[in-house]
Amino acid sequence: MADRSFSSAVDEALGVIERALENIRTGEGVESELHILRACLLQVLELVERDPGIEAASDDLYSVARNVACGPDRGRRMSRLLHEAFLRFRDPLDTAQPSGRWH
Repeated sequence: MADRSFSSAVDEALGVIERALENIRTGEGVESELHILRACLLQVLELVERDPGIEAASDDLYSVARNVACGPDRGRRMSRLLHEAFLRFRDPLDTAQPSGRWH
């Protein structure tokens, strides 16, 4: 995997995050999906140069996902909040720079 590009590594992690969020939204295996989500968020944070905005968006996305997973409401409003939190996390990644840990 050393030959994959930075953007493809981020895209791969985002794909896993999107699948986890969809499963959380539908109530499928929420505890394991929360673990997957957290691991992927941390992976992305390690890939990109430190950015307080991305870190805050990551925390917000996990918080919203946890509320959806643990709460009784999986309706439209919560789905919208989850989607908006994902966009706030994803969008700044378009201009994020690789961290020093990226090879």
